[in-house]
Amino acid sequence: MISLLSIFTATPRRLLIALGGLTIASAVAIGSGANFNATSANPRTIITAGTLVLTDSASETAILTTGPMKPGSTSTGTVDIKNGGTVPATVTLAKAHLTDTPSSPPLSGKLALTVQDLGEPACVSGCPTPVTLYSGTLGSMGTLTLGSFAASAAHRYKFTVSFPKGADGADNSYEGANTKVEYVWTATQ
Repeated sequence: MISLLSIFTATPRRLLIALGGLTIASAVAIGSGANFNATSANPRTIITAGTLVLTDSASETAILTTGPMKPGSTSTGTVDIKNGGTVPATVTLAKAHLTDTPSSPPLSGKLALTVQDLGEPACVSGCPTPVTLYSGTLGSMGTLTLGSFAASAAHRYKFTVSFPKGADGADNSYEGANTKVEYVWTATQ
């Protein structure tokens, strides 16, 4: 076995070879850390959450108000619903706070209601055919899914309520009765 001391004392040539090897190893170890580097940054990246705003042209007012209805009469009203936000939304319509006076027989069970989507409120000519979303008694209407509204999209809805005419004297039990109902529009993203 050759010791480090014997290398240094034995021959100068071995000493030079050993020192040369150490020098090369040191240079390789130090030199191998040199790399090409490049960086890129994207400062001020901003992420903004969208908004969801549902507007109602008849906000805080009745879509339709009828005077005293008699059997065989009809009344209509319209309302424009708009997604005033920046993201699309699914819109639904539901009745709420239905009150019949007197409660029996309920006038809401007699009155016929039709809800139609008339399309864009700004349409004047060449408008699409109205789409009937609901046709039945006023009291039986559940939640209606109106579809997806793109940002800034609007639809006009027409409500038609009629008092169907029964046989002679069959409608006397509804005389003086009234029905109150609230319609709630909901947008969900």
